[in-house]
Amino acid sequence: MDEEQNRTPLGIELLRGFGTVFTTSILVMCFAGMLIARRSGPRVMSTLFSSGAGLSFNTILQLAAFALITAVLAVLFFSERFFKKTRFICRLLFFFLLTTVEVSVLAVIFKWFPINKIHNWIVFILLFIAGSTIGLGFTMLKLKLEKKKYGKLLAAYKSQHK
Repeated sequence: MDEEQNRTPLGIELLRGFGTVFTTSILVMCFAGMLIARRSGPRVMSTLFSSGAGLSFNTILQLAAFALITAVLAVLFFSERFFKKTRFICRLLFFFLLTTVEVSVLAVIFKWFPINKIHNWIVFILLFIAGSTIGLGFTMLKLKLEKKKYGKLLAAYKSQHK
């Protein structure tokens, strides 16, 4: 009963996840667009970027759809509401797999890349995997530091209450 009272409401978890993913997506796309513009000039390999105009409204809404679906997946796999007895690494792998499928499906639906240009798809998937791996690294580092911090707090608590 106490656990249910202290749990963050599902809507708040979804909003946090959406805000985090959407903000990160917009920032990554802005930096990627700047790099692509410097490298290839007016020639753009993706519909994600409007030549010289930055991100279009359509692209921003597409990223919002990506963020919403990813937030739902994150709550599903990491909120302790579902899959309570599943190991964290399994949750992480399923999340990564489903997010990769999600981004690939959205790329086809929204025509982010021409389907027949394999080079663009290879670069896209490699960059997505690299970005996800970097994000995973930061997540694992954060978890390791929190574990260390809470371990010290627990040891201090135990020593005070002996």
